[in-house]
Amino acid sequence: MNLKNQFIVKALQSTALILLLILNGFVLNFILKFELFKEKKEFIDEICKSKLENLDFGFDNRYFEIQKNKLKKNQLLPEILSLQGISNSISNAAIANISQIHNIKNLRAGNTYAFIHSNTCQTPDYFAYEIDQTKFVLCELKKDACAEVIERESYSKEEIATGTIETSLWDALEKNGVSLNIIDQMEDALSSSVDFHHVQKGNSFKLIFDRLYIGSTPTSSGNLIAAQFSTDNNESYAYSFIHNGKQDFYDNEGRPMRKSFLKAPVRFSRISSPFSSNRFHPVLRFSRPHLGTDYAAPTGTPIMAVGAGIVESASYTGGNGKFVKIRHDKMYQTQYLHMSRFAAGINPGAHVAQGQIIGYVGSTGLASGPHVCFRFWKNGVQVDHRKLSFPSPDPLPKEILPEFFKHRDLLKLKLDEAQHTAYISSTHPEAL
Repeated sequence: MNLKNQFIVKALQSTALILLLILNGFVLNFILKFELFKEKKEFIDEICKSKLENLDFGFDNRYFEIQKNKLKKNQLLPEILSLQGISNSISNAAIANISQIHNIKNLRAGNTYAFIHSNTCQTPDYFAYEIDQTKFVLCELKKDACAEVIERESYSKEEIATGTIETSLWDALEKNGVSLNIIDQMEDALSSSVDFHHVQKGNSFKLIFDRLYIGSTPTSSGNLIAAQFSTDNNESYAYSFIHNGKQDFYDNEGRPMRKSFLKAPVRFSRISSPFSSNRFHPVLRFSRPHLGTDYAAPTGTPIMAVGAGIVESASYTGGNGKFVKIRHDKMYQTQYLHMSRFAAGINPGAHVAQGQIIGYVGSTGLASGPHVCFRFWKNGVQVDHRKLSFPSPDPLPKEILPEFFKHRDLLKLKLDEAQHTAYISSTHPEAL
């Protein structure tokens, strides 16, 4: 090999070596950058995860000052903004923009609102108003005053609550973390088969329900799925089932739990005076017939129509106070006395559904304390409604029953296996 060729070979070898070194440099640089990217991503993910645990109205409370307050009765948005030193121009823009997405006349006393500061030495940067547990209004307190309704991330968990009554049903349910919303649904589902005004020590309950969670925080919202209530001599079951697009509760045989009439017009009250042919009147101070049943409850307690019908009267007399009378059919009428006020839309001729709120407990007329005197007519004669029995409605259609029984068996198994101690089980995938 001549000198020229040797030179060319050495030059090519050197070039190849240089290229290899450059390539190695690129590869090494890529690997380093990739590792740095991974570390950075892991760091960012950790920061984001940490932030999510500290978010309040979408802001990390470690870096923002979030001043929360409860809306007072008759307190208006312009007043709230002016107290924070917000200029008239920004305040007017904020009110106008918020009004486009939420009626500011519907701001409710007791709801939470907040001002968010990035610097507490300055006026707030944002205003937030909690519409309900699932959503809030957020408005930027700057020139344009942009506003939007933000939905909180939520999901449902299936939960089971069990308990045995020691003092009262209310205490037993409350101790087991059952919300008022679920309690109302339980009573509604079982009211035709369980006399909740005469529950006894040792009676027990089992409930399956879903509860709405906002993040990791449980709310009072949710729906009853199934219920069991046990007394000394009876077990009552109720299962939620959808038929023809309507959700209702059914017993073990697929018959609707809802009867023609509810057992009482108020929930979780007590009978202060039963139906009697001769009762000593606490106000008039002499004996006379008491052709109704008195349910004592706090002033303002909702009063429900025990059955569907048409309002015949919504009026006032000196003895009855404010009262509502309902015609259910040719045979039955009911009357509700001593109300503090009528519910909206309750006027003569109005159609009402079973369970619809028609008024609120009070002590108007001849009354010694807050209660509703409930009267029941059958063929024009006042009778003791607690001694009446009404026919059960027809069960689900035969072609639907196999589907219902399969649904019932799954729920009944859960109820029967539940122990009488409170526990929570979740069907949410994140919790498994």
